[in-house]
Amino acid sequence: MRPLRIGIADLFSPAPDSWARYMFASAVEGAAARLGLAVEVTAYGADLSRPAAECGIAWDELPGLDGLIVTGGEPRHRDVAAETALAVVDRVLTATADRVVSTVYSCQSAHAALHLLHGLERSRLPNKLHGVFGHRVRADGPLTAGLPERVLVPHSRWNTMPAERLRRAGVTVALETGGGDWSLATGDDGLRHVFSQGHPEYLRETLLSEYRRDLRRYASGETPHVPDLPRGCLTADAREALLTFAEKLREQRDPGLLASFPDRAAADGVDDGWLADSRAFFTNWLTALDDSTERRLEHRADLVLARRRAGR
Repeated sequence: MRPLRIGIADLFSPAPDSWARYMFASAVEGAAARLGLAVEVTAYGADLSRPAAECGIAWDELPGLDGLIVTGGEPRHRDVAAETALAVVDRVLTATADRVVSTVYSCQSAHAALHLLHGLERSRLPNKLHGVFGHRVRADGPLTAGLPERVLVPHSRWNTMPAERLRRAGVTVALETGGGDWSLATGDDGLRHVFSQGHPEYLRETLLSEYRRDLRRYASGETPHVPDLPRGCLTADAREALLTFAEKLREQRDPGLLASFPDRAAADGVDDGWLADSRAFFTNWLTALDDSTERRLEHRADLVLARRRAGR
């Protein structure tokens, strides 16, 4: 069997060393290793300052993929329809229609795809949702097979599309928090269109790296408020060390203080319990891709054989 062909359309950065594409590639390659599958991962960096047709994605290659991941990016506008990423996601939908087995839309890309496919609008949260949150499995399907009763997923976003809106639009909510928020949703077949409002690709240090970035933005005057600590992933000792540092930064607002950020205390205090659930999700996704691709190849082989017999 040929390797599964997986693409990553990176809307976060066109740079080849983009952290987003590294995390997704690592997740896919780790799942392939656990399953003993061969995969070919190709990343396409999108320059959103250019028209979608010229942004850097090899559009002619997308129809040949088995699976595609479209990363998110930092939102620039309150209205999802105003985001430059929307045009790229729109072209992805066209390029992959009836060709790619499964496309995973992450974070802002998920909101863009839901807007384009179902007319849904996103809402601004009063505060950034940043941390690890528990979810319940609300729908059976290939991506939730074998997941535990409580599934941990990181989130990092300013916007949301409430689960009830998705249900009214006919979208299947697969993983939902107790507060009506969601992490994973799909189209009717549970695989063709996958919407990930959370970040199962996050590594152990990602949430802390983002928190430090947000502290730097506050210290330099880019944002008006000290960011909240990431929730649900820190020990009491780590929280205390980080809160002490954040208070000092609030009082002095000096970017030079970031040199004394308590890296070791913070890193040692990360509870990375979500990683097992994330591994299970990506393993399920590759399993479903492999099964679907094998069935598709067998169907094509049957058609070729039938045509040959008919020509005799």
